[in-house]
Amino acid sequence: MLPTTPVTRNCQETPFTIANRFPEPPSLGQSSEAFRECPPPGPAAPNASLSWRGMLLGLVVLALVSLGNSQTRAAPAEMFGSSLIADLSEKTRPAVVAIESVQYVRARRRFGSGDPFFDQFFRHLFEDDFTGFNNVIPRRGSGSGVLISSSGYLLTSQHVIDGADEIVVTLHTGQKVKAALVGQDPASDLAVLKIETAGPLPYAPLGDSDALRVGEWVIAIGNPFGLGITVTAGVISALNRELTLDRDRTFRHLIQTDASINPGNSGGPLINTRGEVIGINTAIIPYGQGIGFAIPVSSVKHIIGDLIKYGKVKKIFLGLSVQEINESLARYFEIPLEGVLITEVVPESSADQAGLVPGDVLLQVGDRVIRAPSDVEDAMSRARVGDAVQVKIRRKGKVGEATMILREMAARRPNRLGLGVVELSPQVRAKYRLRVKGGVVVNLVEPGSVAEAAGLQPGDVIQSLNQIPLASVDQFHQLMARVQPGQRLLMQVVRDGVATLLLFVVP
Repeated sequence: MLPTTPVTRNCQETPFTIANRFPEPPSLGQSSEAFRECPPPGPAAPNASLSWRGMLLGLVVLALVSLGNSQTRAAPAEMFGSSLIADLSEKTRPAVVAIESVQYVRARRRFGSGDPFFDQFFRHLFEDDFTGFNNVIPRRGSGSGVLISSSGYLLTSQHVIDGADEIVVTLHTGQKVKAALVGQDPASDLAVLKIETAGPLPYAPLGDSDALRVGEWVIAIGNPFGLGITVTAGVISALNRELTLDRDRTFRHLIQTDASINPGNSGGPLINTRGEVIGINTAIIPYGQGIGFAIPVSSVKHIIGDLIKYGKVKKIFLGLSVQEINESLARYFEIPLEGVLITEVVPESSADQAGLVPGDVLLQVGDRVIRAPSDVEDAMSRARVGDAVQVKIRRKGKVGEATMILREMAARRPNRLGLGVVELSPQVRAKYRLRVKGGVVVNLVEPGSVAEAAGLQPGDVIQSLNQIPLASVDQFHQLMARVQPGQRLLMQVVRDGVATLLLFVVP
């Protein structure tokens, strides 16, 4: 029950409303004639004690009348938004699906039938069973998704279907349908699935997450703990939150909400009051209460489009490295404390084709004013391959403009170990929070490769190969080219400040 506060009214007071969105609440004592018109002022009563007694008696009667009216004429439920949540739920819930992912894992058994006599004499007849090659265990996971088109495309979190051999979607009608993976992007934690049905499907439109304000009502719909489609309500608690999930993924500009989000809600939609999807629920803080995060849809619409059209996200390759301008650099180069300093330009890249050179100060990319290295990445987050972007730079004290045609990052042929490496640039140092002096940084580990089997991860620093210190990516590839199949390769790897030696047999 809401707490009440004393209300004082006068003859000129206007009706009370809340942002003109809810009906006017009933006035206290509205049925009493004494409250409809102010009586004209008159002479003072001759008997003060009788007057005070009459006034007290009148106030008691009015209080009883008001109490009776408030009990019989309570404020409607719509005033507190309960029907709004119910209407939104009824409108959007049919577009939300439960997702079950199945991954078939081979588990090696260490024992046979359990009978030593049987195992000793008949083991060779059932070798596969004893060694565990036929012991396949299904590993199941659950999550949520939302249909974004009537033709069956649906959006979910990439970690919900990561490594799945089979994906089953349960519609709001209870019908179970196998889903095909259209495309996935681990960097943004998004995946697009496709299901086939006899007719058109209900779907939820994508909204504008850029227009959100802190305090707005939202609802989260999903499949928590595999219980079934569940609706929770809350508000936008904060915007532009940054969250690091692992060494390779840091999410920025997340929506924070206090709408209850639990394991299994991942991939489900965050809905605004117009019934539009403005976020994809992706993470929670397990030791907190009422703290959940969603990926804003406005910043990833181009990713969704690429996944549907190409089955992957076309990554933009600017081909430049930048660093923040501190006071020391500003004094040395005699430049203002604004923008970021370009320290490297890769030949034949988008930046090189636009005429940018090391020493230029990058001031603006498109409509985004650049104040820190992270602003460059943010400016590119909504651009697509092939776009023409205007950049503003300062060179030798003069400000000029150039046009960059955004090119796709070329896919590099993986080496025999199945890993990719990049230079130890200031941006890479900041991304992986590295404090090492030299080496090259792992940025890609191919699934099923020798590198993956050895436990290498993005963010690991390779400092030497066969006891030869590494100074560049080119040197790494030159040394790898000398190693023949079947030869051994000794690699020194640094992770979290700890150096480890790994010994490989090159395939």
